[in-house]
Amino acid sequence: MKKTFPLILLSLSLAACGGKSEDTAANDAASGKAPKPTFKVKYIDEQAMAGLDLGTAQEGETKEGKKQRTYPINGIEGGVINLIGKHPTDLEVISGQCMEKNEKGVSAGWSANGVCHTAFAKMVDNIAQDGGKLTDYLISHAALQPYTEGKSGYAAVQNGRYILEIDSEGMFYFRRRHY
Repeated sequence: MKKTFPLILLSLSLAACGGKSEDTAANDAASGKAPKPTFKVKYIDEQAMAGLDLGTAQEGETKEGKKQRTYPINGIEGGVINLIGKHPTDLEVISGQCMEKNEKGVSAGWSANGVCHTAFAKMVDNIAQDGGKLTDYLISHAALQPYTEGKSGYAAVQNGRYILEIDSEGMFYFRRRHY
């Protein structure tokens, strides 16, 4: 019984997780799906805004009393990027909202090289290595390209301490995880 108990426990734990013990990235690659990219952080500070076409910042505070600077994204109504944290050289969160509209004023996702796509891609390139890969993965998995009205999507990548996430409504966050 002492020798079979560990085997039974292993079998039960594999059954509980679907019996998959191989690396998920290897499984995705073998099935033809692009594996979830990994990333290294360059900056989580005001350098994230370098080269972006933004308006003048408005300063304020979050509900929790943290310092917040909000930049409008030029060329898109309602598009913003927020820098949140006590120190501009060590932010807690970079968040934003951006959604392009069609001629009827209905959400149209993020067209390739459009205002939202360009701003997000530049920001990701400023904050993380392999920004192009991250941007392509996140935008496609969040259902922003191609965009289908009413279709819900969400994508996230993380490296342990930081998470970069985006959804089909054009909301995005780059934040430090709190443990």
